[in-house]
Amino acid sequence: MKISIVITVYNYERYVGLAIDSALNQTRPADEIVVVDDGSIDGSRRIIAGYGDRIRAIFQANQGNIAAFEVGYRAATGDVLLFLDADDILMPTAVENVAAHCREGVSKVQFNLDIIDGAGRRLGRSFCAFPKSYAPEDVHAEFTRSGTYIWPVMSGNAYFREFLRQVIPLNPPVGYDGALNTIAPLYGDVVTVQETLGQYRLHGRNISRNDAKGRAQRFPDFPRQIGFRIAEFDILKAHCDRKSMHVQAARPIDNEIVFVNYRLASRKLGLRYVGQDADTSSSLLRRGIRLALTTTHWRAAASHIVWFTGLFLSPSWLAYQLIMLRFNRAELLRPLARFGSVIRRKPA
Repeated sequence: MKISIVITVYNYERYVGLAIDSALNQTRPADEIVVVDDGSIDGSRRIIAGYGDRIRAIFQANQGNIAAFEVGYRAATGDVLLFLDADDILMPTAVENVAAHCREGVSKVQFNLDIIDGAGRRLGRSFCAFPKSYAPEDVHAEFTRSGTYIWPVMSGNAYFREFLRQVIPLNPPVGYDGALNTIAPLYGDVVTVQETLGQYRLHGRNISRNDAKGRAQRFPDFPRQIGFRIAEFDILKAHCDRKSMHVQAARPIDNEIVFVNYRLASRKLGLRYVGQDADTSSSLLRRGIRLALTTTHWRAAASHIVWFTGLFLSPSWLAYQLIMLRFNRAELLRPLARFGSVIRRKPA
């Protein structure tokens, strides 16, 4: 089984070397590493070129992340393709673990990612914190019932070529990971590795924090992200029709706690979004609490319930402050952490 790592890059000179190093330093070496530079104008190209023939480098004019993904897909020759974002990192055993779970009938292997900040500091959270038991049959049952399941961002997935061959080009609304993950259970088993095999970096330039003009924001553009997710579920419907398969949920977005949160946050901030006429703040509160109780472990459920209740009860000015704190808590709380470390080091 041949495994390729594909890294797409645009103006990430600060991080791209770390990503490439992590791809090279695997206990089970990848069969090839393809790096697609999408017209970077910083020092990324120089860094990539410095790796010589240890990687296959492709330099192109800027075409956007969707085109860069497709170029990497066409260039790679592996049976399994692991797409690593240039600001993320693979643990040394990532390829080894993926290889151990490769078999016929699988559409993708997914795994946990530690969340780190721009400087590489761990933030004490993971993406996705899967349930202890999340076998392919569990994923299939959840997907059939709800139209969705638990999945990580791009760097936490290894896609099988047979799956990709059947669906690309996909014309996703923003990036390939959301659309591919949404439809993956239609095309084979989704295998979940419980180990943490990578690191997902949160920093000021994450695409999910950009507005429609590409400007970085302090928290996600909720209406825009909701629109993207609805478009991905439209892709799901089209592929369900293609495969003559059916999911029970009429509105799968109602079963994703993240987007219930985004919809309630939008209402509290006075932002319009697709489908808002079918929502009320109280219905979103009830839905958020139900999802917290039925889809998360007790500690996460308690946290979600406190959050939804506090957001629901807050006036708009306070809701804004709560949302700012939630999406920037590592940055805002760092001075307190530094103060605490100074106090701990201070001699008695």
